[in-house]
Amino acid sequence: MGFKNRGYKRDIEDDLVRDYKLFAIACEGSKTEPQYFNVFRHLSRRIKVDVIEEEGKEVSKTESSPKWVLNRLTSYIEKYDLKDTDELWVVIDIDKWKEEEIRKVASHCNDYPNWNIAISNPCFEVWLYFHKRKNITNSSSVTCKNFKTEISTFTKNGYNKYQYILSLEDAIRNAKQADSNKNHFLPKEKETKVYLLIEAMLTIVKPDELDRFFKEVIPRLANGEAKI
Repeated sequence: MGFKNRGYKRDIEDDLVRDYKLFAIACEGSKTEPQYFNVFRHLSRRIKVDVIEEEGKEVSKTESSPKWVLNRLTSYIEKYDLKDTDELWVVIDIDKWKEEEIRKVASHCNDYPNWNIAISNPCFEVWLYFHKRKNITNSSSVTCKNFKTEISTFTKNGYNKYQYILSLEDAIRNAKQADSNKNHFLPKEKETKVYLLIEAMLTIVKPDELDRFFKEVIPRLANGEAKI
């Protein structure tokens, strides 16, 4: 989804103008998704990635619904000062929720100029799959549990967010190629739209910054030399 007609209405003093673009991400997972996206906080000074989490509270199954994720994003906007160029993303899965509910969330995002939605079918692990494999039709996995088990076999000692992010460019290419309807927000089975969020971030990043991210920053993070 692109930008729409309405932005945040407020005046910004010249001395408060910042030189980075904010990507605020509300996701329903309490572990895998936040840990994955938090790595991108180290991608570039040109962007700031803020994963919206409920502080000091374990996210329950009920609270991880698309509607609750949307409420978190709304609360975030009320709390923090945002620029019209900032982007807010709702990252959700399709496995546990009715299509009608997800369509309502997508419609809400469509009403705001910088709200976007990235859905995976059936789950975020489909996006992770494309980091290491090109053709997902070869996978026998159907459920989220299946996909979690399968991707844990792709790298030594199981899933590792750093090893996967090193294959980010492959993931974008593979997921985009597998997307059978790029003009629709709702992905078909074993497809994902998360690549749209990653592409949006990478448009801000210079090639040398991305190269440094892969060659220097990720290894340092993996070795515990920097904090997430």
